[in-house]
Amino acid sequence: LQMIVIHLPSPVTAQKYRCEMLYEGPADDVCSTGIKNCDPKGELMMYVSKMVPTNDKGRFYAFGRVFSGTVKTGQKVRIMGPNFTPGKKEDLYEKSIQRTILMMGRYV
Repeated sequence: LQMIVIHLPSPVTAQKYRCEMLYEGPADDVCSTGIKNCDPKGELMMYVSKMVPTNDKGRFYAFGRVFSGTVKTGQKVRIMGPNFTPGKKEDLYEKSIQRTILMMGRYV
């Protein structure tokens, strides 16, 4: 773990030059600026890397990394699926966040 801390840049440093790989929109818009600055008050930009099933049938926890903004219960979000194409409504959904949790180790 210490090697990661020593050799990898912090998110604040790395996101400034990685933003163009993370975000396909204009380089000077609100979302891009929020990502570059790791702005907790910016637009919510999050990458969901894993869907973890819950005990409730058909429900999942969306596990991911927040690049800007703050995740809150009840917040409406736009979900762009893997087949989303900018400018089209295909594979684009608007949902409310039902529950916010912090995963630590093996347990939820």
